[in-house]
Amino acid sequence: MGKRVSVQRGHIPVLVGEGKEIQRVLVHRQVLRHPYFTGLLELAAMEFGHDQKGVLRIPCDVKCFHTIVQLIRSSTRRKKVTISCLFFPNLM
Repeated sequence: MGKRVSVQRGHIPVLVGEGKEIQRVLVHRQVLRHPYFTGLLELAAMEFGHDQKGVLRIPCDVKCFHTIVQLIRSSTRRKKVTISCLFFPNLM
């Protein structure tokens, strides 16, 4: 069985990345409701289906993911940055 790691209350562990670059990130539950993050959840559903087992995995460039979370936290409305890094990760 896998090693259990404690998670800070109100946070959810997420595996982010593609290929060999996978990073474990703790995301606050309030971030999950934001439209930018629901877009990431839709990407995950398209890639892995709705019945993922274990830790939620999001197929997104790690740097792009952190940019999106930062935008959500700062409540900045820079949709072009989010969209461009989702579809053109080399721009970041």
